[in-house]
Amino acid sequence: MQAFVPVPGGHASRLQPAERTVIARLVADTAELLGTRLSESGSGAPAAADTQLPDLLYAQGSRLTGDDAVLAALDFDPADAAPDAPADPALARLLPPMSHDDATLAAELRALTEDSVRSGKVTRLETVWRELSVPTGPKGAVVVRTGQEGTWLSALTDVRLVLATRLGIEGEDDAEDVYERARQPERVRTSDAPADRDEEITDALATMYAALTWWQESLLESMQRRRRAH
Repeated sequence: MQAFVPVPGGHASRLQPAERTVIARLVADTAELLGTRLSESGSGAPAAADTQLPDLLYAQGSRLTGDDAVLAALDFDPADAAPDAPADPALARLLPPMSHDDATLAAELRALTEDSVRSGKVTRLETVWRELSVPTGPKGAVVVRTGQEGTWLSALTDVRLVLATRLGIEGEDDAEDVYERARQPERVRTSDAPADRDEEITDALATMYAALTWWQESLLESMQRRRRAH
């Protein structure tokens, strides 16, 4: 994974195919969590509560192995159809209440605005997913077009929010622990025994979170470089 750099018409970054695949799947899974399944032909219909999810979305401990098991640890569920506050903590962070003091007002505002908020998030996620799936830059580089920077930053933030929730990040200290785990996972083992399956998955999620954070920050830095140049 390489940092974003300013290029004519936007900002470009080179990723290995495996890196693009993993990030694209995280983006698509976040859209699924919001109730919409992305596809090559366009965003699918909202996922119903009883919709059968793709294999990679099954909870940890399933039949999955390898990268699918890591992604499954995110434990995505289809979006709730009701306007009540989401039960899934990751979805609750994506769709926070608009009032913390008045539950009735919060429910009314959610009923009025949640569909449009979900739709906007999914649209931004789809923009990122399509570029990751089929890069438009030279030699397979991923390109953020001029004018789409806000779309990318918002979408990547949503993916990071989901990862942060699954990793238990509530504050700066938690984030630092995750970054340390990503750098040197063996130093945060709970024992001297070899890492078990759960620890290996947590290590991988921590690495994804740290990498995605760095990648997003590199886009911000590329934007600042362009502004300084002008």
